[in-house]
Amino acid sequence: MGILSFEKPAKVRSFKDHAERYSSDSGIAGTYVPNMSKADMKKWKAKHIRGKDERIEIRKSINGAQMLIVVYKSRQEGDWHAGIHSHENVQISANGKIQLAFADWQEMAQAIEEAKALLFP
Repeated sequence: MGILSFEKPAKVRSFKDHAERYSSDSGIAGTYVPNMSKADMKKWKAKHIRGKDERIEIRKSINGAQMLIVVYKSRQEGDWHAGIHSHENVQISANGKIQLAFADWQEMAQAIEEAKALLFP
């Protein structure tokens, strides 16, 4: 059994209540606040995106930071004029400083390996 969870987390508040509590009217990047249970925040949530730029998106909340890891099936060279963005095989972003315990680091590596195994069966 792997650590990736492909089940969509249940919302703990209505959209309206959540937006009233945690909104940014200025559209500042990194203001996202998850609307899910603490148990769901502990999971390595994954979504398999198929198509031209196949990838697996992995999300995890750790110590208040929301981390997004995208594992792409292939690298992509960008072409600014054609609107194509460059990316490597693994892209990691977050809304703040990521602080990982060694166990979290090992789980992150395991999550990436599981995503690779799904992309390259």
